[in-house]
Amino acid sequence: MALEGQVRSVAGANSSAVDLVTSEIRRAVLTGALPAGEQFSIRDLAAQLGVSHIPIREALRRLESQGLIVLRQARSASVAPLSTSDLAAIYRLRYVIELPLAGASAGHRSPAEIERLDALLEASRDPDPEVAWQGHYDFHEALVHPAANVWDDRVLHTLWMAAERYTHLVFDPTQITDDERQRRYEKHQLLRDAALEKDPEAMIAALHEHLSGNEDRIRDHIRAIEAH
Repeated sequence: MALEGQVRSVAGANSSAVDLVTSEIRRAVLTGALPAGEQFSIRDLAAQLGVSHIPIREALRRLESQGLIVLRQARSASVAPLSTSDLAAIYRLRYVIELPLAGASAGHRSPAEIERLDALLEASRDPDPEVAWQGHYDFHEALVHPAANVWDDRVLHTLWMAAERYTHLVFDPTQITDDERQRRYEKHQLLRDAALEKDPEAMIAALHEHLSGNEDRIRDHIRAIEAH
């Protein structure tokens, strides 16, 4: 397949080639520039990104561990398909790991941590889609701290990255009205308020309602896709 226009060259950038390639392929998958099920050759991808095969292969291995890419054989790969069963598995694990950590973190934040939580909440409604999405991602990460340890972080980052391609389908920050942006902000503000209170059960209940509501909307969207 021709990849022109789907991924952007990273040649000459002043960062790790593997990190840059991972970020760009991930962006292309999340935005749908590389759609679910799309097959591509590693050679074509390397040419389009302007790098050698080595960082491409390492980046694809990273993305495969996040559930975004399927490595077919030595020279090709494809974007992982979307499915309701995959979605259910991701959220099932999020409920098991994320909820108790958020509950244990409730009411245990320093002034600096509260300030950062507020800053991330504001960033999540930034008009720039990339700033807004990163703010949203970091906000949910901040909800589980300070209770999360290194292993919690590793597992949750994998789950969050796997979940992102699903949430992008329904909550795409590039396709949003001002009213919808404000509605999402207010929903996350409820999570912020719960995070500041020393009431683990209330925090768990608020986050569960938030995640399950998102899961239901995404599931309905995926079912409509699977029906065609």
